[in-house]
Amino acid sequence: CFEKHPDITQVNEEISATTRKKLIGELLIWLESDEEYKECPICYMKSVEIGPQLALITFCGHQFCSPCIEKLCTKQPQPTCPICRQNLDTTRLIKVPQKLTEGLDNIDEWKSSAKLDALMVALTDLQQQDPSIKSIVVSQFTSLLDLIAKALGEKSFVFSRLDGKMSQSKRLQAMQSFADTSIGSPTVFLLSLKAGGVGINLIAASRVFLMEPAWNPAAEEQCFDRCHRLGQTRDVEITKFIIENSVEENMLKLQDKKRGLMTGAFLKKLTKEQRRHNYISDLLEFFQSIE
Repeated sequence: CFEKHPDITQVNEEISATTRKKLIGELLIWLESDEEYKECPICYMKSVEIGPQLALITFCGHQFCSPCIEKLCTKQPQPTCPICRQNLDTTRLIKVPQKLTEGLDNIDEWKSSAKLDALMVALTDLQQQDPSIKSIVVSQFTSLLDLIAKALGEKSFVFSRLDGKMSQSKRLQAMQSFADTSIGSPTVFLLSLKAGGVGINLIAASRVFLMEPAWNPAAEEQCFDRCHRLGQTRDVEITKFIIENSVEENMLKLQDKKRGLMTGAFLKKLTKEQRRHNYISDLLEFFQSIE
């Protein structure tokens, strides 16, 4: 029953341009995030591993990899969304437009932003004040790390990088390079948020720059703890970049709520289904707050 979805540039009359644009935006954010639950809910492949060519979003707003949806539609005469159980209209499956998938891999024509400008000013000032100071730059979006790497290269910064797509040997090599204190060693470490919370030690750094608030505040704190380890000899300073009057401010409010619930959560272990239910509830509350 599965029908190949037409080129996304051919606008389906049943889907408004505004809705289409919103869904494509949500799909792009999902693709670039290393955050927990950013995975195909059928095969559990991480969104960053699926890639823009195989990712799709349903009209009801849920993301999957296209092979899983094809199999689902082949097996079910009247397929429904695995998340919300709404009827799955195969003519309303939205993929990333080809012109955007090409753009995701091309950063040669990149443009700076207020956050990136502020970051580069801060890193340049630190380098001038004390060349021995090392910094960690954290983002949950690999595409942003790509842009930061481009900017660092243009300013002749020496840097290392660690993200969820790297092998264990490459991760170890990046950490060892950053830990080196000799002249000419990396002074900046680009780190994806989720990868930064798993068993790594980055006490060579005493400055942390968080490019955007995380959905889960515990993920931020775990990442910050990479610097607050035994052997740290400097005071650690953490800078968070937040855009005023944006959804990021709503994210901070949601973080405060989550922190208030953490104590109770630690007292009882939640099942995966309970965690997923809480995640969806938080999503609904978040989007209601920005309407």
